[in-house]
Amino acid sequence: MIRHTVERKKMIAASVTIFSGDGSINDTEMKKLWRKNISEGVDGFFIGGSAGECFLLSTDERIHMFELAGDELKGMDVYAHVGSISTDHSIMMAKAALGCGIRKIASTPPFYFSFTTKELAHYFYDLAEAAGSPVLYYDIPSSTHADLNTDDAEIRALLKSGAIDAIKHTNLQSYRMKYIKAVNPDIKVLGGFESKMVPMLNYHCDGFIGSTFNFMFPQYNRIIKLYNSPEKNKIYKIISDSTDILQTLLKTGLPASIKYILSHQGIQAGTVRKPLLPLDETSRSLLDNVIKDKLIYNN
Repeated sequence: MIRHTVERKKMIAASVTIFSGDGSINDTEMKKLWRKNISEGVDGFFIGGSAGECFLLSTDERIHMFELAGDELKGMDVYAHVGSISTDHSIMMAKAALGCGIRKIASTPPFYFSFTTKELAHYFYDLAEAAGSPVLYYDIPSSTHADLNTDDAEIRALLKSGAIDAIKHTNLQSYRMKYIKAVNPDIKVLGGFESKMVPMLNYHCDGFIGSTFNFMFPQYNRIIKLYNSPEKNKIYKIISDSTDILQTLLKTGLPASIKYILSHQGIQAGTVRKPLLPLDETSRSLLDNVIKDKLIYNN
């Protein structure tokens, strides 16, 4: 009998940003976290994304994270997220990231102002031209309110243009991946919602970028290994457990919760930057219980 096996998927950890007690970035603990994730098998890192509290960092801090990653993560797939509402600001950070040796540039579409799809498209044309290569489009409509609608002529032209070579699909509508691939089959689509891992695998995605990979990558790696295997029936219990963990994190606060869990894995991950709030006792108790019951593949 012929058995179709799933192709190798890129697994990218969306790193948190670890602060010291004085609020500065803690280089030592960042390196410990990256080394931990590398030892667990991740293929690369997404620096300065949502889990990294990107828009709560100063420009200098964002660039410092690129410098740190460029120095520590040589040979890894590293994405520098340079999203901003200003094209010039994004280009400046992209050039800084490239100067640090990071070759992959990523960005959310600009937000706040009601930009037209033509304006959004030209933001990515300008960013890709300045970077000297295609960039990753960080599709997270729940935060940016920008719709990557393949029925829109400007969006279709952008996807066909060569300015975009990858999409971080942090979008609950997994089926949209097939419409993106229909416009340009060469674009790599990486799932951004860990809870949608099986639907995204069913649509033959190219990999995943996950914030919970910071502390539970082995659990998701197990899902990948089981997918389309003789033991595939085991996948659904692990997905259910993993989704329960993720839903608890979303309830208690994603960056703060990831950092709290990492603190129990030997990483002094500190707290979050205001206006995000640290966890209260109730939230810590919820996390303790769900991790105890649901985090199975943690080594």
